[in-house]
Amino acid sequence: MGEPSRNARRRYRRARRRLRSQRGVVAVIGTLLALLVFFTLFGVFVTQYLPLWMTENESAFTAQADLAFAQFKSAVDSQYQLGGPQSIGVPFQLSSGSVPLLAQPTEGILEFLPSGCANGFNTTTGIRGQPAYAVSGGKPVYSPNTGPAACEFVNITLQEGPGGSGFFSQRIPTGVLQMLLPNRYYTPETYFFEDDAVIDWQPGGYEAMAVNPPLNVSHNAAGNTTISSTLLQLYGNASSIVGLGSQDLYSTYRYSQPVASNGLYVAANKSYLPFTFTFEIGTQYPCAWWSFLTQTMQFSGLASADWSLKQLAPGTNLTSTTAPSLAVCSNPAGLTSILTLNVANVNYAQYYYAGVEVSASLGGA
Repeated sequence: MGEPSRNARRRYRRARRRLRSQRGVVAVIGTLLALLVFFTLFGVFVTQYLPLWMTENESAFTAQADLAFAQFKSAVDSQYQLGGPQSIGVPFQLSSGSVPLLAQPTEGILEFLPSGCANGFNTTTGIRGQPAYAVSGGKPVYSPNTGPAACEFVNITLQEGPGGSGFFSQRIPTGVLQMLLPNRYYTPETYFFEDDAVIDWQPGGYEAMAVNPPLNVSHNAAGNTTISSTLLQLYGNASSIVGLGSQDLYSTYRYSQPVASNGLYVAANKSYLPFTFTFEIGTQYPCAWWSFLTQTMQFSGLASADWSLKQLAPGTNLTSTTAPSLAVCSNPAGLTSILTLNVANVNYAQYYYAGVEVSASLGGA
């Protein structure tokens, strides 16, 4: 056989180049299709699965915060009612779970704000037999710059004090423990602990009692009315904690004293006269407190003529018997509303006057 011609060799080389070129095009198209499938699946993951994953993480984070506040309240209750233990630590989760490489954990902000009424409280001279709510004592002394509702406080007034001692009133600045949850996928929420109540606040001014305070009013078939409540002061150094993981928060028991009254004893007929009980709170969360106080009284069995609930809106001197508006609940200025509950014809009332120190380290900070 002879050697192939020069033209034949050229045709052969051109054919091989075309074949290699076609193979290269197929490889590029295959790579592009693979990348397209990958980015499609990744886009579905980022837009669909990632939000669901983080929503579950933040939902669990919110539930952990709710549980931690309930446990902290339970610890404080056992301390002032039983006189101990001296210190109890409760773990607070400070961050949610994350999605590795794609989503950072949501970090909460745990703060303790000891409330102070800079100018103190009004003093009161009671008159025996005069209804407690007719006396102007118990409220803070307001400065001209801030007007009314300048501090967070609680006041309990008994028309007839312990042992028939006459008008009796005690009040405290409460202090607030709060935790901000700036959730990005789940509903943002903030929890507050004041005067032995846990309040859940959501954007828009929506408020609810997550754990009710120990204010109970009962009216039995015999016509007797009994009330129990508490004056709980949280104090310590102002603090703010941000980070990952968890942080133990300690409540250190400082003092507690039960206060009780069954009215003025009348020796002539060996009986006690019913009296008026007043619960007054200055709070930044009036909607939650108003709803709780209203429901408590409606389920107490008392006639509507035997109790009244009034509010003093922030920045005003006008009282109202209607529920606070949603605008007041939002309260961007951070002022306090004053709610006053008066209960007449009470036969027995008892409350705890107590205080605990809040700190991030054992024994106080």
